[in-house]
Amino acid sequence: MDEKEIDRLAERFIDKTLPKEEWTHEAHLTVAAWHLKQYDFYEALCFMRSGIISYNLSVGGTNTSSKGYHETMTVFWMKLIDSFIRLNKERSLLDTCNKFLSSGLAKRDAPFHFYQRETILSTEARSLYIEPDKISVNERTVSHSLESKIFSSL
Repeated sequence: MDEKEIDRLAERFIDKTLPKEEWTHEAHLTVAAWHLKQYDFYEALCFMRSGIISYNLSVGGTNTSSKGYHETMTVFWMKLIDSFIRLNKERSLLDTCNKFLSSGLAKRDAPFHFYQRETILSTEARSLYIEPDKISVNERTVSHSLESKIFSSL
């Protein structure tokens, strides 16, 4: 994937023309990184929140207490990617996406390194942001996780 393809992915997500089967875990993370490179953290988070909720509806999905949008997961991934970007400020969007996606941080089960399973999978966590109950998400913990290759065992 090159930068134009990343831009196009973000555009298709924003305008709701991205086919549902292309809205993969990696696409979520790439679009999050795109937003974080374009906007400050809180503006990017706002765009991702509203974007995911409306995208889900546009492809026939729902946003309920058991399916669809998940507030804690969204904020978690945004904080994780933002910390990675802050540690790698000099990287281009393309390099940021490639490095992040190839790191263990991008694994689907990375949230369980920071959260107890029952916490992040709760109904409450789906609707309201809950802080990690194992390890905080910040530049220090992200850097440590990368250096110690903690995620290689997940």
